[in-house]
Amino acid sequence: MAIPVSPSFASFSVTARTEGRSVHGVLLDAMFSKSRFLEVLAPAGTTNQEQRHEWISLKAPVQTVTGVDANTTLDGSNSLQVLQLSAADVAQLRVGSLLVNQTRATPLGTYNRNELMEVVEMTSTTTVTVTRDAGNFASGTGSTAHVSTDVFHILGAATQEGSLASVDPNTYSADDIFENYTEIRTMKMQLTGSQKARRMEVQASELERQWSRELIRLKNERAGMFMYGYNSATGVGSNTVLRKCKGIIDFMVDNINAANPLIDYTSTTLGYDAINKLFIRLFNNGADTSEPYKIVTTAAVKDVISSWDADKVRTTLDNEQVGREITMFKSTVGFRAEIIADTVMQGADLVIIQPQKIQPLTFRPYDKQEWGKGTSNENGDDMWYQRTIGEETLMVQDPGFAHAAMTALTWL
Repeated sequence: MAIPVSPSFASFSVTARTEGRSVHGVLLDAMFSKSRFLEVLAPAGTTNQEQRHEWISLKAPVQTVTGVDANTTLDGSNSLQVLQLSAADVAQLRVGSLLVNQTRATPLGTYNRNELMEVVEMTSTTTVTVTRDAGNFASGTGSTAHVSTDVFHILGAATQEGSLASVDPNTYSADDIFENYTEIRTMKMQLTGSQKARRMEVQASELERQWSRELIRLKNERAGMFMYGYNSATGVGSNTVLRKCKGIIDFMVDNINAANPLIDYTSTTLGYDAINKLFIRLFNNGADTSEPYKIVTTAAVKDVISSWDADKVRTTLDNEQVGREITMFKSTVGFRAEIIADTVMQGADLVIIQPQKIQPLTFRPYDKQEWGKGTSNENGDDMWYQRTIGEETLMVQDPGFAHAAMTALTWL
């Protein structure tokens, strides 16, 4: 039903364009116009049927193995051949697997080529025997630079003609099952009896002002919930516990990939290299450079980024405009990420998200109800009320290797 345009119209509500009480679509569209962060997340059109939502997230592909503390046979030696690993890492290898040190340089020979090691025997559930200097770059003599707890990249393994499937490593890994809880959000407008008795255009103006103010509040609360929320993990169906939705950063912190951490909680200085380093780690995790990554941060941080290379970038001069906005970050490995400023972001945080792997899910679509003075549901109060309420949660796929963040930046 369209909003009437005749002078008899004595109220204001953007959601009057909707049929009945459901205002979900109109409300989200209004929020998207005020928050690019909420807009780039998949719209909350997908529904879930429970207050606790569960989903499966695949683990990151295994590309490395890590030495253990007891690995004294390799530490500083150029000839010893037993590499000690965890049982889980040994299960990812087979005879023929090629390894190279990912933690430090191990130069050999005239041309300083890093040492390759080839697995030649699966010695036990926690050890493998390797050939040192597998490429024979230094006449079979390995490097002494290795340390017992170094990380080794699996370059691959040749497969013998006529080989049996049973010799391949067991690539099965249990799926990560994540869960999140729904959280209820509301917005409310109200008029006193005297306000409602004003002439219709004044009353409409008052409601319009309330609508704009409460929409901004609700928009900020949704964005804050999706970015910074945490789980109470209790009270499903209880009216005595505030049920909370877990946000993006909490998912990332709880699922840090130790071999390739994507949360930088030590760098305090904002700079191109620090952000680019996270994109390189995403690349090493197998992220596709064509994926639509976004950088979400504060307006102050975006302002600093917009000043980078100001002396090098030339743009078409506009006699009617002054100032400069940078909207895209380009990494050295090919990622292009839109830079989004949002008012809910804290000064120390810069978050890199892949929005196709982050999805708001609706449990109860937003709807509105009116009661009190001048309605069919009067209760004796000298007040008119309108309340909008909805309930939703957030699903984050691959939180340990598809998103990244800096969380210790000096506040600007």
